[in-house]
Amino acid sequence: MYGWKARIGLITPMPGENVEHAFHVYAPPGVSFSSMKMVFPGPTPEGLAILTDQLEENAAKYKGKGFDLLVFGCTAGSFIKGAGWDRTCMQTMERASGTPALTTSTAVLEALAALGAKKTAVLTPYPDATNAAEKSFLEHNGFPVSAIEGMDVSGFKDGGFYFADHHFLYSNSKKMDRKGADVFFLSCMALDTLGLVKDLEEDLGVPVVTSHQATLWAALRRCGVRTKQPELGTLFTL
Repeated sequence: MYGWKARIGLITPMPGENVEHAFHVYAPPGVSFSSMKMVFPGPTPEGLAILTDQLEENAAKYKGKGFDLLVFGCTAGSFIKGAGWDRTCMQTMERASGTPALTTSTAVLEALAALGAKKTAVLTPYPDATNAAEKSFLEHNGFPVSAIEGMDVSGFKDGGFYFADHHFLYSNSKKMDRKGADVFFLSCMALDTLGLVKDLEEDLGVPVVTSHQATLWAALRRCGVRTKQPELGTLFTL
């Protein structure tokens, strides 16, 4: 049995397989993942609302299957309706599945708290309206945002930000306004970020949080798996 330490169920938007691939590659031995996909109309507030309408139905499919944790792996989907929406999503998942739940937005808040973040610079692939919702969500939860910027992902196939490569993410991170920030947050579970965290921390000179990294960190710790993995940044050394 692969999941002899922990079995984690994932609910993530489609298309793209960055979430599943990264977790299988970077999780410690003995942790397994099972994944379900939801139809993703796009990263606008309207599209994200449609996405989360599918959450209860998908969570119910995990009921009685023996998972230790259920994760809604979507940053924007779990903050789009404001402060407390992440907790509402978790409650919906727990009622439907009978399994403890976590969302990416919850994990990000816990990661920022663990790092003692006082002011955070945020880089995303989202449109302006979604960025405004993210800034509001973070600040309502006690984490001031020094700047939030959306990357131009129109150059990728069909505008699919899950195709963004490390060069694109690294160069956009380096050039954004980070003045006054003591933590840098690269937001969106669809981005391939786990292999980038250490390099970004070294070159930006501050702790880095990414949606992938924070979700994996919080999920493992909820399951009692506390391995330290410095290749995944300062967060994984705490």
